[in-house]
Amino acid sequence: MKKHVVSTVLAFCLAAFSVPSAFAQNHNVSYADEILQMQPDLTEEELLSSVRSIAKNTGDTEEAHLKQIYKELKNDQTKATKEKQQAGEIGTMGGSGGTVSVGTSTKGNFYYTASQTAYLNHGHVGMYYTSSTIVESVPDTGVRTISTTLRKVDQGDAQVKSVTTSTTNRENAANWAFSRVGIDDYSYNFVTNRTTSHIGDKNCSKLIWSAYKLNGNLDLDVDGGLGVYPRDVRDAPDTRLVRTI
Repeated sequence: MKKHVVSTVLAFCLAAFSVPSAFAQNHNVSYADEILQMQPDLTEEELLSSVRSIAKNTGDTEEAHLKQIYKELKNDQTKATKEKQQAGEIGTMGGSGGTVSVGTSTKGNFYYTASQTAYLNHGHVGMYYTSSTIVESVPDTGVRTISTTLRKVDQGDAQVKSVTTSTTNRENAANWAFSRVGIDDYSYNFVTNRTTSHIGDKNCSKLIWSAYKLNGNLDLDVDGGLGVYPRDVRDAPDTRLVRTI
């Protein structure tokens, strides 16, 4: 009986945000429905709860925030399509993925690869803890370390970038990221991860964003939206290309 009541309430909440969408042959659909289709591991409860909390704190409407999330996802999806057109099929991150080793770099630098996480095509980022050790967050494991020799990326789309800040901030950011190894699990919530706690479950882009937000007060998010995606970190203005892979 409880499950039926919860489902009814959720259905009512989702229906409240119905809008015309060109992506659904002009049928009335909700921003929430569109978001959940693009983020299938994100639950309705998590999405609606986070949006209500954000709306309460900002004074904006829930619908406005859902619309913003939807637009951010579509923008990221457009970037993903361009990457795929340029490079063809992309690999899947996890225990292995991509075709070549990421290679060494300086502590505090990070890499980006077009390889997708599970079936979410947001790309992937990881930070150099040492010249030959990566700290990153991946599904099923959460925040972990992996050798640069074992970390495979997609050649042609992958790149190593540095963050424009002091050496102290870069080292402290890497140390903070390393401190989360074996503690923070993975989160599939990209859409509102700017608003979640620095401590706790996090995805790959949240790990790097939090590390530099806490150590240098840098905002490695190109558009400053509700979600920080790997491409947002890659394209952030306070970053500089070190090399392509």
